[in-house]
Amino acid sequence: MSLMNGQALFANALTGLQNTYSILAKNSSNSGGITIEDLTNPSNTVLSQLGYNTTFAQFLSSNFSAIDQDGDGTISSDDMNNLTSKLSQNGLTYQELCQLCSSGMGGSEMLNNVLTYFNQIDTNKDGRVTNAEIQAFNLKADEEKLKTEYQSFKPSSMSVFYGNEDSDSEPSSLIDNFYPQNNS
Repeated sequence: MSLMNGQALFANALTGLQNTYSILAKNSSNSGGITIEDLTNPSNTVLSQLGYNTTFAQFLSSNFSAIDQDGDGTISSDDMNNLTSKLSQNGLTYQELCQLCSSGMGGSEMLNNVLTYFNQIDTNKDGRVTNAEIQAFNLKADEEKLKTEYQSFKPSSMSVFYGNEDSDSEPSSLIDNFYPQNNS
């Protein structure tokens, strides 16, 4: 199941948000940041620069009032830095993973595994998964896989002794040949 770690998921989400913000801010008529108008009615030039992928812009739009910390009607670069810091420290919700990570990674196996095992990965049950939780889950999954794999190698199913059952001599161990015989 090797999930590796969640760094690629978080990097995809945070980089996508920052790049989208940069493109929107560069093309905004408001020098203090981006407005809801910038998000809901992007120009064809902006759409082209975004690669016609509006997933991150939609996320910013739907969370506009929560991101705009000072309530001035714009998402400033400080607001954006606060958002990315918060997401990187607190983790991503199931919905945020679906929206922010699927756009750049398609149907990646890592994303699919994190979404499938979201509730088991979220060990503190806060509704978010962090990179640390993903890594811990991956280690636990690898440990369980190894335990299962090596269950079949039990020493009880093989003998270390050889000899003839009908003989009067004591059976000897395979290691007997490594030590000198005491013939006294």
